[in-house]
Amino acid sequence: MEDIAIMYHYIKDSNWKGIVPLNPNDFKQQIEWLAKNYEIVSPEGLDKPRGTKPYCVLTFDDATKDQYEVAFKFLYEKGIPGYFSVMSGPLENNRIPIFHLVHTVLSYFSDEEIWMELSETFDITSVSKNSNNYYFYEENLYRRYNKYTLNFVLDEYQSRSFLEKKLLSKFRSFKEFIDFYYINENEFKEIHRSGMTIGVHAKDHSPYNNNGIDFFKKEIEPCIEYMSEKLDIIPTWYTPAFGGGEKAENMYKELEDILRENDIIGAFTTKPGYNHGLNKFWLNRFDCATLLKNGNRL
Repeated sequence: MEDIAIMYHYIKDSNWKGIVPLNPNDFKQQIEWLAKNYEIVSPEGLDKPRGTKPYCVLTFDDATKDQYEVAFKFLYEKGIPGYFSVMSGPLENNRIPIFHLVHTVLSYFSDEEIWMELSETFDITSVSKNSNNYYFYEENLYRRYNKYTLNFVLDEYQSRSFLEKKLLSKFRSFKEFIDFYYINENEFKEIHRSGMTIGVHAKDHSPYNNNGIDFFKKEIEPCIEYMSEKLDIIPTWYTPAFGGGEKAENMYKELEDILRENDIIGAFTTKPGYNHGLNKFWLNRFDCATLLKNGNRL
């Protein structure tokens, strides 16, 4: 039988404009369809004796508050297991990843306003030529320009300085935003007590840097330690930020032994495709948007 894993991020109403979220009603309909056609299991459940249906694992990246308020509560009500991953940097250091700052700022301010301000502040004349290659799916031209500039043209200091200033015009502090935006410690403990699986995502949500030991020390080990000390959870599953990014293939080869040595038994990629139980360490995932586009069919 061919098993599947489904990847979820935001589950919010469409008024969140910085990225296209999955509507909560669409999420619930997806889960109901999946439950009819698959046996939904925890990641470790992929290795249990089979019934008549293939297995499905529901995975949630980035630990945003909507996952607790919508996804977890719906799954718990239905008695369906899920796999949620922890990003420790915001909770431990009040440090918000650039990509979440981008999503938030583009949700609170118009694309034209942000583009005008970026144009007045930085030399970004090359953006209009290159942005279509990365953000062709964005219908709004200024949205393409903004995302390309903030993610690729400006360095991290420039992007962070610009975005944090805009964020603090809407929130009184970074802590206030983090409390609003991310699953907190008590909520993670509640999710864990309910029987859901909690795994490692990242510390600061950085893509793989082509150095397995260095990356483990900077992005994975601090999250494992945070989970052990603050959540009383010893994680055995890993979901890499950005699926590893452009260096994902190297990551698969270089990180697997390091992760196994630290009691991680499996990990989820962003590569679409089917799985067959736990016959490999790196498991494929279909994005929930693919499921939605196909009318809840794979």
